[in-house]
Amino acid sequence: MAPVICFIRLIRPGTRAIPRTSARIVLQGEEARLLDRRCAACCRRDLTRGWMIRSQSTKTHTQHPQSQPKSRTSKKTTVDIIRVAEEIVCEDKATVTRVNQHSFNHTLGGIPKAPSVTVSTSKASHSVEKSLPAQNLFDQEEIFNEKFKDLISSRVESSWTCYPKINEEVRWSRGMSHTYDSTFSMNDIISDGIETCEVKFNDVNYAQDIFGIDELVEKSETLELPDRDLLPLSSPLSGFADASTVPQPENIESVGAVKKLTKKEKTGMGQKDKKVVSTKKKTKAVTTKQKGKTDAKRLKDTDMTSSKAKVKQVSSKSKSKQSSRKLFTGDHHEVAELLSHELDMEEIYARSVEEVIVKSPVSATEKVLKGSKQQKKLKGEEKHKKYLKEIRRRGRESSFNQTLAAYVCVCVNLGMLNRATHTLLYYRQRARHVTNSCFSQKINTIQPYNIVILGHAEKGNFRKMEELLKCLKEDDITPDETTYAAMLTCLGKQQESSANSKNIQACLDDMQKEGIDVQNLFSKVDFIRDGYECTLRAIRRVSPSFEPQQVIPPIGFSCNLVSQLNKTLHTTKVSSPAHGVVTMKELSEWTEEQFDMEAKSELVVNSIEWKEDSKDTNNYRKMLEYWEGRWQKVLRQTFLTQVDVLKKSFFSQRLDKRMTLYPYLVTLPPDEFVNIMVQEISRLARGSESYSLSRYAVYRRLGELVFSRYLVQYKKEVGVLDKLKSVYDEYISWYLNNNREDGVTYVPRVRWQELASSWGSGPNVEHGPVEWPSTVMVSIGKFLFTMIFVKVMLWNPLLSKKHAYPVLYEVERVKGYRVVDEIKPSPSLVELYQKAAKPTLTFESIVSPMVCPPIPWVSTKIGGYLLNDAKIVRLPYSAHLQKQRMEECGNQQLYPVMDSLNQLSTIPWRINKPILDIIIQLFNGKGCDELDIPQPPSECPEPQKIQSGMSKSEIHKIRRQRLEYEQKKGEMHSLWCDALYKLSLAHHFRDRVFWFPHNMDFRGRVYPCPPHLNHLSSDVFRSVLKFARGEKLGPNGLRWLKLHLANLTGFVKRDSVEDRIKYCEDVLEDIFDSADKPLTGRRWWTKSDEPWQTLAACMELAAALRSDDPADYVSHLPIHQDGSCNGLQHYAALGRDKIGAVSVNLAPSRVPQDVYSAVAALVEKERVKDADLGHEIARALQGHVKRKVIKQTVMTTVYGVTRYGARLQIEKQLKALDNFPPEQRWAASHYLVNKTFFCLEKMFTATKEIQTWFTDCAKIVSETCGENLEYVTPLGLPVVQPYSRHVGNQASVTKLPTSFSMDSYMRPNVMKQKNAFPPNFIHSLDSSHMMLTSLYCQQAGITFISIHDCFWTHASSVDIMNKICREQFVALHKEPILDDLSKFLQRRFRVSYRDFAHDGSALDSSKMKLNNLMCQVPTKGEFDISSVLKSLYFFS
Repeated sequence: MAPVICFIRLIRPGTRAIPRTSARIVLQGEEARLLDRRCAACCRRDLTRGWMIRSQSTKTHTQHPQSQPKSRTSKKTTVDIIRVAEEIVCEDKATVTRVNQHSFNHTLGGIPKAPSVTVSTSKASHSVEKSLPAQNLFDQEEIFNEKFKDLISSRVESSWTCYPKINEEVRWSRGMSHTYDSTFSMNDIISDGIETCEVKFNDVNYAQDIFGIDELVEKSETLELPDRDLLPLSSPLSGFADASTVPQPENIESVGAVKKLTKKEKTGMGQKDKKVVSTKKKTKAVTTKQKGKTDAKRLKDTDMTSSKAKVKQVSSKSKSKQSSRKLFTGDHHEVAELLSHELDMEEIYARSVEEVIVKSPVSATEKVLKGSKQQKKLKGEEKHKKYLKEIRRRGRESSFNQTLAAYVCVCVNLGMLNRATHTLLYYRQRARHVTNSCFSQKINTIQPYNIVILGHAEKGNFRKMEELLKCLKEDDITPDETTYAAMLTCLGKQQESSANSKNIQACLDDMQKEGIDVQNLFSKVDFIRDGYECTLRAIRRVSPSFEPQQVIPPIGFSCNLVSQLNKTLHTTKVSSPAHGVVTMKELSEWTEEQFDMEAKSELVVNSIEWKEDSKDTNNYRKMLEYWEGRWQKVLRQTFLTQVDVLKKSFFSQRLDKRMTLYPYLVTLPPDEFVNIMVQEISRLARGSESYSLSRYAVYRRLGELVFSRYLVQYKKEVGVLDKLKSVYDEYISWYLNNNREDGVTYVPRVRWQELASSWGSGPNVEHGPVEWPSTVMVSIGKFLFTMIFVKVMLWNPLLSKKHAYPVLYEVERVKGYRVVDEIKPSPSLVELYQKAAKPTLTFESIVSPMVCPPIPWVSTKIGGYLLNDAKIVRLPYSAHLQKQRMEECGNQQLYPVMDSLNQLSTIPWRINKPILDIIIQLFNGKGCDELDIPQPPSECPEPQKIQSGMSKSEIHKIRRQRLEYEQKKGEMHSLWCDALYKLSLAHHFRDRVFWFPHNMDFRGRVYPCPPHLNHLSSDVFRSVLKFARGEKLGPNGLRWLKLHLANLTGFVKRDSVEDRIKYCEDVLEDIFDSADKPLTGRRWWTKSDEPWQTLAACMELAAALRSDDPADYVSHLPIHQDGSCNGLQHYAALGRDKIGAVSVNLAPSRVPQDVYSAVAALVEKERVKDADLGHEIARALQGHVKRKVIKQTVMTTVYGVTRYGARLQIEKQLKALDNFPPEQRWAASHYLVNKTFFCLEKMFTATKEIQTWFTDCAKIVSETCGENLEYVTPLGLPVVQPYSRHVGNQASVTKLPTSFSMDSYMRPNVMKQKNAFPPNFIHSLDSSHMMLTSLYCQQAGITFISIHDCFWTHASSVDIMNKICREQFVALHKEPILDDLSKFLQRRFRVSYRDFAHDGSALDSSKMKLNNLMCQVPTKGEFDISSVLKSLYFFS
């Protein structure tokens, strides 16, 4: 039999040295088969199992990748990279897994040669060259080099068994110097003639010492399933050749018979082993072995009884290990030289421990006590390990069930019902056979079954449904309402017969046994197509008089803060927010336009960029059109080819029914995928030079675009779209009706619920497909991006028309302590798009304002856009726990939050056209830095070039300036593009009425969904928006308009209200000049803090004053009322801190109080005291302790700024002072930080105590309980802090990942949890106050819009809004907020008595501290919160 070469290599993950390589061994027959299966098992048990090579640059040594993030090397060389289709992709780090020949050769160029080790053998070996086939692995490669052959036989890396197949994916860089850090992953592939060695893993501890994992794969050979079926998380690389084609080195002899090695033989073999390591490792190994011999000799002379007994025990254990270590059958030599050094050191360590025990005698009682404590400690650690292991298992199972549900949903929707059924049963059967809990993927939820059962119900296949029901019973999964509704739907589709009636009755009887009411089927089940009618038909066959009851969900509030609104839900007369703005006919047309836009998933607008249509521009536009057409053709053909390959694999494997990517790639027509890819190229081409998306972000975005289009198509196919249109038509009719009848509600949510319930038949309007997991979307994005990366080419240089290169390349960008792979467009692509200057811009429909009112939020499933999927809460991809908490609490608890979002979404907007025209004029006139109009990158002054004869210092200075120039140019480009998008959208809607749908972050803070054009933007873009519905100024409106203008200027912000109004009247001449001649006059408005909003206010005030009667003037301008350091206001109110409350205007005062000036005054007093005592820094700071120096630190104190961060803030302000000595900045900033914090604690005593309590609670909860901190806002929103130790998800094209990261089963990030809790809780209080104000303003019938703690309304209704704002702040803080938080934390995280170990351990102490701390609510001061009602400057 032909011999087979095996290369065995041990790599310790923590080492940076060259991997040690063992002797090359030739095995035959049975021995070879034994080794293969063990090597295969050890290679495929985990993601880190394959041999890895890290190439940091072309000059670095080969090494194993570290567990820490990759970092740059000092050598910066350009390396061409050829990537592979299989990668492990994380949110923040992507690991590339293949390199090309050039990088490969240079990387290994410095590795020393390792001569072959010849081992004597009793069996003659065959000649290696004769035993191998003529063709080797590298003959199959496109790039061939003889150096690879020599490398295999002469280098240390000769232990590789194969080389990956080179793909066409080229990572390139045009003149860009950067290092490359890749991971080259290979599976050890050995011929089929090798079997598993009978080496026990616990003998050499492969799992922990080598691969760093705890679980082992057991009984893999006993399963009938393939090995890869047992490894759902592994991602084996494709493109590997069979080991039979591996070129084998010469002069290799077979291994002799196994015999027990003596100590001398071990030493000899160790010396042989030293030949394959570097000189540094050789010296270290010799020193270690000599030391080991000395220790062994010294330990051998020890003759104490206890030591002898332990030595006997150790020797008996080693004997048992050696007896079980039957590497090969027969009389072959024991192949233990690889571990000889490690085993010697372990034995020496064990004996040294015994010697220490002998030399330190203790009493028997102490030994027993110490032993019992150690046993308890070990038991506790073991229990904790089992707990963590169980948590990880649950996380895998939960994510697997979600992934499976999404997969079968897609299959059923595509008509692949049989495939969905087979996949479901495949994983069910697989879970029954896999005994290792680490890899068990048990289907433990009803959702995947229900999806498949519903699919069979559509087909009328009742027999198959009965089989699936039997599977449910065998798996102890209880059927729910959806299951029985599907059964009845199927029976309702069949013709009526006695057997049919019998089956229907049996189904109803089973429902009764399970305690399910028949009426619940029509209120809890999301029917699709004709499911509702078929179910009703089936029930009436056995119960002809049955009538479904239309159950309207509860519509009232359960929160105490808004419970009084329940009385007026149907009695209050509130006018329509769009009354007089639009007619019903116009709104109906706009609704159809919005549906069409969301169905197409894109909006095309004209660009406002002005560029002369020269001959060159037209030529470049034709060139761009030509290339885009060529790209579409190439991408379409490539897409069809690749999908066809996956299709053949999908249908060819009869027994393998695992989840694959193929069904997801046929959810849309090919042209849709091509359009997504071409739009992504255009989007990347407009990116910044200094900022680019990470590869993971690009993958994710492409996958999300596919899902958003699939969502629209799904709703069309299942009938949801038609019913949604019917309900929405009635809703907008109610929305515009300003004369509503008695008993008709004014709340959008309530009205939508009533209308949806009245349309009882047909599909549920809230129904949608199962959401695709992030791993699926990333895998889809990877599939699409790979085609872009490989197939999309462009001339380089652009006009050469000779050489075409890829349009995208990758760079490594340092972000903190990580190096992230990012995608950048090639210079030729950027040049083409810039010179073509396309006259249109394309946006996704989900980032555009709506041209009709948004759907009100009635649940977490529906709201916002008509068809697009806008989440009610913005969460990270791994944050699933808050979704779960929101589903558990029920919709009614979330009604106050939803109604506030709906109120903000119902307000229509218009564009302030005079302001927009001025901004566009300046923008196209190369911007204006003075007025915050971004300038194009071409306006960035270029630094001086290096000239011959310059000194080193001058050259260094110019290079530094060059770096600053590149950074500044990139920032200017980013700002310019952002302004271009916003202004183009504003220009598109300049004559339209539009709406902003709203959602919130996990804390409850509210944001408009469109990211570009909205009222949360900067001063420039806020000024172009105004209310679509105007209101007369009335008796007080003109006064508030004047006060608003004075507040925007910032010139008199510390003056009283009357003084501000007087100032406005004194500068009326400047106001008129600004309104009439904004760019050619005296330009008074440009000196304002908010110049563009000041200009808009000047125009509004001038128009009002010039009207016949200012009181009758209809104003559309929003008037602002802003909180005074809102975070500290909430802290002072929580602690009833009297001094702090006065300083942040919670108490009445004649003039507004400035907390920043107050703190600066206290700091100055402390400085004077220290200066009198001779403090040098205190004297140096004389005259420099100003308000602006400490303002940022005081402002960010409420958000948990550290002393380190505060010092940097103050140092930055001191640097801005011209006359402060630079050498004293560091010491002065350190001094001011301490004094600022001291004065803040002195002024806000209760605030500091509350902040400390928040921090301590978050820290001990996350540390002791190992869970993310949770709380509930006063309005009932569950909040879970989404800060966990993230574990990267997989992205694969050939194999779909079956699990993904979920914060429910991840360890919390303790540092982030404790630092973020104080600001997060305050933000939640801030949001609750805003939402309360919103709900009561809606009841009062006035317009209300907010930007967090800045409230907007019409000038005529500012008085009403101010009254509501103060009343709701008082009502909020009269609630026992801290007490309620303490009670919630105790219910959620308190450790019960039976969970204590009662062993005096640190863990028990931590649990006791947790229970005590959660009860220790900070004491409150004596401030009367009702004083806020009389405070004029609370919001002003």
